[in-house]
Amino acid sequence: MGGTIAAISTANTPGAIGIVRLSGGQTSEICSKILSKNGCFLTVQEILSSPRKAIYCDLVDDEHIVDHIIFLFFKAPYSYTGEDMAEFSLHGNPLILKNALNLTFRYGTKPAGKGEFTKRAYLNGKLELTRAEAVNRLISARSAFELELAQKNLSGELSRLTYKIRSDLIGLKAECEAEIDFSTEDLTFESLEDRKERIYHLKNQIDKLLKNSERCNKIINQTKIVIFGPPNTGKSSLLNCLSGKDRAIISHVPGTTRDYLVEEVFIEGVPVQLVDTAGIRETEDAIERMGIEKSKNEVNSANIKLLMIDTSTEMDYNDFTDENKGKLHEAIIIANKVDIRHPNWDKEKLIRLWDKNLNICEISCKTKQGLDELLQLISQKLLHQDLASDFVLLEARNTYHFTTIQNCLNTTLDLIHNNAPPEIYIKEIDAALDEIAMINGKVETEEILGRIFSKFCVGK
Repeated sequence: MGGTIAAISTANTPGAIGIVRLSGGQTSEICSKILSKNGCFLTVQEILSSPRKAIYCDLVDDEHIVDHIIFLFFKAPYSYTGEDMAEFSLHGNPLILKNALNLTFRYGTKPAGKGEFTKRAYLNGKLELTRAEAVNRLISARSAFELELAQKNLSGELSRLTYKIRSDLIGLKAECEAEIDFSTEDLTFESLEDRKERIYHLKNQIDKLLKNSERCNKIINQTKIVIFGPPNTGKSSLLNCLSGKDRAIISHVPGTTRDYLVEEVFIEGVPVQLVDTAGIRETEDAIERMGIEKSKNEVNSANIKLLMIDTSTEMDYNDFTDENKGKLHEAIIIANKVDIRHPNWDKEKLIRLWDKNLNICEISCKTKQGLDELLQLISQKLLHQDLASDFVLLEARNTYHFTTIQNCLNTTLDLIHNNAPPEIYIKEIDAALDEIAMINGKVETEEILGRIFSKFCVGK
């Protein structure tokens, strides 16, 4: 399969250990020409007879020792790629690793392409395509949340769901084909209502999968938390507290922030865009007005909204609820400066006046009081912990295929509704099976026939 490949499998920076990896049919032969132990080159037979055994030896270029290494050989098919494989663990100097790699090239390996080890693992049946895709996500994950999703796919969560949907599609096709092929026999088939119910069940499975994946992607890539409210309530101070640095200028002068500021932070392992907006108020300053308009746009596009209020000044509760009618339910209300709160501040009064389900968090950016509670509230909105077990992440390719399957099932239902015979709408089921095959595997005709004959006594 394209010869024997080699690559450095660790980062191109100095470290304690670096790894060079080989895979392909000539692996043992190439290793026998460059590995020496006690002054003698390892033989091909020695290498083949010691699979998965760590061997301390020398990597040798002619009579020059490149490095003292730990050598591991994996015999096909019991390796990551399904081919003969080898790993050299060397000292992690990039120059040593480069010399070692070039040495393997001289003896017959060729440079591995991007992802070629995992590609070979897939082509050799060691990894399903969804699991192979998860390897790249596992490596590139930017948060604990994304890493957990990648690990779920690598362990086969998406494969199991895909095979379940595939099995249901095959069962549906088998029933339809049986009705077509044996319509003249004295057999009982499922009713159209039962068939439609089966299709609706399939659609619901896929719909749930697509929606949960969309939610995952929003959390991973698009989550925006916007801090908004009147001037001088402490919005910039909160941005600095949550980001852990003095990102925004803080002043007692109202209108200090004239534009919105964006900072990426991690909350419970989830990367989010934290946005500090200009204080919203009536103003004659043209530049400040522009900043306020931009801030309003940011608020409208936010996934999570933090409405900041100042508890150190006297509050008119009726005016506050009137001014913020459309914002109170969808936002977390952050009551800042509770360390110097005004005597008339009363959280319970605001809840009684408006709604018992209001999310109000009392904090002090100065003393850090209440920040842990605020982070907990944000985390709950981010992850919806009660549904965390349902999260499955789809790559764009899989989203396309599942969406196409949904369209096929919708068309099937339309055809059934319009009294089309099974010979017509079974084509849509075939198309759906083609799409599911693109995700994980193939649908064989024998498998369809096996389902039919297992349910009906054909020879009777």
